[in-house]
Amino acid sequence: MFVKTLAQTKMWGLWQYMFDLCNESFSCVLGSLAAIVLVFLATVLGLNAMMTRRNKRE
Repeated sequence: MFVKTLAQTKMWGLWQYMFDLCNESFSCVLGSLAAIVLVFLATVLGLNAMMTRRNKRE
């Protein structure tokens, strides 16, 4: 149902860029978005660990 909804609506912005980049392969788009989310979470967790460590020193 989700795929059908995406196919019926006019895609724009990030969705259109991702589909063009992946030659309209839906699994490639989902994999890329998952990788972006994981990198973002790793960055946030890393910054949190650095701040926690810094605060323990003081």
